[in-house]
Formats: sequence, C-alpha cells, structure tokens
Amino acid sequence: MINSSRWAIKSLLRNYACSQRVQKCGLAQLSGNSPTSSTLVTEQQNKSVLMTLNRPKNLNAVNAEMISMIYSNLKAFETNADTIDMVILKGAGKNFSSGGDVKTFLDGMLIPQKHQDLNTLLDNTCKSLYRLSTLKIPTISLMNGLTVGLGAGFSYCTDFRIATENTLLLMPETTIGHFCDVSSSYHLSRLNGYYGRYLTLCAEKVKAEDLLHAGITSHFVPSERLDTMVSQLTALQSPTSNDINQEISKFTKEMPTDTRLTTTPYISQVEKEAVIENCFKYDTVEEIINALEAEGSKFSLHCKNKILSASPTAVKITLELLRRASTLSLAECLVLERQLWATDLGTHDFVEGCKSMLEKRSPKWSPLQLQDYQTHLQRFDEAKSLAPLDLKA
Repeated sequence: MINSSRWAIKSLLRNYACSQRVQKCGLAQLSGNSPTSSTLVTEQQNKSVLMTLNRPKNLNAVNAEMISMIYSNLKAFETNADTIDMVILKGAGKNFSSGGDVKTFLDGMLIPQKHQDLNTLLDNTCKSLYRLSTLKIPTISLMNGLTVGLGAGFSYCTDFRIATENTLLLMPETTIGHFCDVSSSYHLSRLNGYYGRYLTLCAEKVKAEDLLHAGITSHFVPSERLDTMVSQLTALQSPTSNDINQEISKFTKEMPTDTRLTTTPYISQVEKEAVIENCFKYDTVEEIINALEAEGSKFSLHCKNKILSASPTAVKITLELLRRASTLSLAECLVLERQLWATDLGTHDFVEGCKSMLEKRSPKWSPLQLQDYQTHLQRFDEAKSLAPLDLKA
C-alpha cells in the first residue's frame, strides 16, 4: 500500500461505513422515454423497455450518472412489473460497454471530496446488479462489440445473453490491480471446468464461439439481425420466457467455422477446456502456474504469462474470491464484493493499475512476485468485519 494513500484509505472506509447508515426512501416511477442526450436512453415500445447505455464516444463506459439512472429505472421496473413484458439492455453505437469508468475510480480514490460519491456509485452498482438479477420480468442483453467488466456484469445478470460476431468479452480487473467483481464472482465461479478462473486470472479476451462453449451467452445472432429481432420481440403480447426464447431462436445462426470468433484459433474448444480443467483446479495461484508450466502447450504457457503479468495481489484475491463464491448466493457474493471493494480502494496496485491504464504504460506492481504476497486471506477478514450492504434498500 502506498504511504501517500493511507489517509485516503481510512477516509474511504469511514465514508463506506457512513454510506451503509444512510436511509434511502421512495421509488422512481417509470416516466416514458428519456432524452436521447442522456447517458442512459430509456425507450418504451409497446410493453417492452429498451435501456441503451449512451456514451458511444467513451465506448459506453459506465459513470456515476449512468449507474444512478440504471438504478432508478430498475427500481421503477419492480414497481411496474405487471405492466412491462421485458427489458432489453443494449449499447449505443458499435459496443455494449467497456465497463466502469476508470478515471471515476481513480478520482474517487485520490480526491477526498469525491470519496463519498465513489461509495455511492459502488453501492448503486451492486444494488442495480441485484435488482436486474431478481426482476420478475424477462431480461435480455445484446452483447454486441466490447462487453467488458461492468458491461459483462450486467449481461451475466440477464436471462438471455446474445452474442454476435463482434462480441469481445473481457474481465480485465487483475490487470489494473483489482479483483473480479460486478457479480462475476457468483456467475463465473459456477461455469463448468474452472472456466471462470481462466477468464479472470488471465484477464482473457473471448469471443462468441468461446462464450457459447462456456455457457456464458445463450444465443448467437448476427449483428445485422439485431434490430429486426428487437422489433419482433417488442411486438410480442404478454410473452413467457419460452415465447421470447423461441422468437430469439428465429434469428440465431449456426456458429460459422470462422477463426475470428475465437481468440485461440490454434487450439480446439475441447482441447482448451481440458487444459483449463486440469490446470485451474488448484486452490493456489502458485499451483496453477506450476500446472500450466508442466502442461507446456502454447495455450497453457500463454495463460501462465498472462497471470504472471497481472497484479500478484489481485490474482490471489480473485482466486480466493471465486473459491468462496462457489458456495454463496448471488446476494452474498455481491455483499462480499462490495466489502472487498472497501478494502481495495487506495491500495498501491489498484491506484497504480488505474494510473497505468490511463497513462498507457506498464504497471509497476508491489509486491512484484507472487511469493511475496501472502496476506490475501487477511483482506477477507477485514472485508467481513465491515457492515454489509443492504441490496434491497
């Protein structure tokens, strides 16, 4: 932890504790379409609602304004559940979302006046993910283009997750000194064959073919068919989930044998999954590294190098989080992620990771070696000592 950030961490923790005592009251009401200049455009078509993440020049990165609007809308959807047939989440332009706004995180950590704003953003993010997951309305995410971090998190929480030939999903947290979050600890820890560990520890980019094999996406629909599909979906009258699935299936296409739809064309999906299952089954990062090195294939060595280039602190916390999350409920995972966030704000590697990304340079981790960081379990003890977030507030 950098000395200059110690005061900031104490302040952030105090603000986190205060944020848990703030009483929220009142529900937003669904009020029709929102202005097209808004960071979140809400459009009602018949009895369906389209929510468009609307920062295309910023690759639809999610900032405080956008998450506040998403949170308010989801609360309103709960209140109006009987009058809404489905919610469709998509991104403006060519991408779904590049995830959380890194500059917002960095400013929130380093500028005292923004500490509470950051804590509020994080609270609303966790509450939004919980509400999206528990809506009694069918939900659909159109994962066209970049689907990164929080963008992926929103997708995990929807009932139908549509990949296209342009989809590129990435959980990059360990490359900025952070752990996997935004509900990924719950969803990815439940993938078969330790695929979630592979995605998060390696911060691996994956495409449509990879996502369908892993079970992360539910359908593959060519991007040119999305608009027509949405029009047909919103025309359905009081559809069941089965009706929606059947309608989406009319627009699906058999996965083309096209190497552009996987990030690892040099290895088959079956071979890749065998390496992942055999090497990522261990409960320490050091054992995983040793297994990858012993396996020795191009793919396994690629994975080893990706892990070793990430923050040693972040990969150890991420693996432990995924281990614990596999036996927790979604609500418990979101609460634990939020508690861990409070312990992560202002730490050396998270600050350095955010700075290096914005400055487009290689990060300088501390500690630099895996063997030099052995206190990751204490971070969980510290996190669990903090007041849990009320996801339903």
